[in-house]
Amino acid sequence: MPSRLAYLRSGFCALAIVFWSCPALTARQSLRDYDRAVATFAAKDYRSAAAQFTEIESASPGTTDALLYKAKCLAQLQEFPAADAALRTYVGFHPESPDALYLLGFVLHRENKPEESLGVYTRAAAARTPTGDDLKIVGLNYVLLNDYVDAIKWFEKAVAFEPKNSDAWYYLGRAYYTQTRVPNAKNAFLTVLKLEPYHSKAENNLGLIFESEAKPDEALGAYRNAINWEHSPTPSEQPYLNLGSLLLQQGNASDALQPLEKAVEIAPNNASCHLKLGSARLRLGKLQEAQPELEEAARLEPENAAAHFQLGRLYKQLKLTDRAKKEFERAGEIQSREALPHSQRKQR
Repeated sequence: MPSRLAYLRSGFCALAIVFWSCPALTARQSLRDYDRAVATFAAKDYRSAAAQFTEIESASPGTTDALLYKAKCLAQLQEFPAADAALRTYVGFHPESPDALYLLGFVLHRENKPEESLGVYTRAAAARTPTGDDLKIVGLNYVLLNDYVDAIKWFEKAVAFEPKNSDAWYYLGRAYYTQTRVPNAKNAFLTVLKLEPYHSKAENNLGLIFESEAKPDEALGAYRNAINWEHSPTPSEQPYLNLGSLLLQQGNASDALQPLEKAVEIAPNNASCHLKLGSARLRLGKLQEAQPELEEAARLEPENAAAHFQLGRLYKQLKLTDRAKKEFERAGEIQSREALPHSQRKQR
């Protein structure tokens, strides 16, 4: 029969074994939790994955990539300020992480902080060669800064680096078009369509180029293609607006109604959509239906001379003489101000 001392010794040893084995058990459990969170992320359940990575980071701050993954989840959920905060904390622990820096540059771009984003991309490029998508975001930052010369430079670098990057080609085409480099823009949009034959936005922009080339039939066909090819749950109003506007320009107001009504449905806060729909209804003599559209256009864009002029025409036909006079005067005032040099406009 063991002595009391031997019994106590054996009990102490058992406790010691349990005590010293706990860290290993905790590490294995943490690893399982991390793997489970990564699997949740891979399954695209970003909300649940973000919560799991938050718990992992709280248990072992700065020792894993949990914060980086959490930021990826939040970026996918388009919760960019929260992603920004997670990334800044992670970069504090891992200041040279290219994955974190490139993602932070993207997040800052989406937060409309182009200058800060460019600074982070410079740091990221020192850590790892950028991809075509990274260069594309750099170009988009310059678009936000209204610097189309530099935007074009970086978009051109992006497509040179990745010739099959259709998004980069699309944004390059938009930048060329903004700078009235129409042949270059046309080539860029045609390249997009070679890479993605049913690219709705590229086809819509090709329609704009056909209009600038005085090819209305080709433009109408492109706008209709863009509408038919759009399968996004959040479609753009632009091809509907462009189609309706061109039909209205051709004197075909009745056919313009349907696409313009759809444009307003998609983008109720777009003044141009309301203006064109109101103008079409006004031309067809549908005064009561035109009134709310033209009033909404003027409300959304109070400095839009065309909206005030069309509203003045409507009020004149409705025999609202005083209101018509006020709108005509407002339109004239805006046009006079826009004719002045930019510096004088600010002084007024």
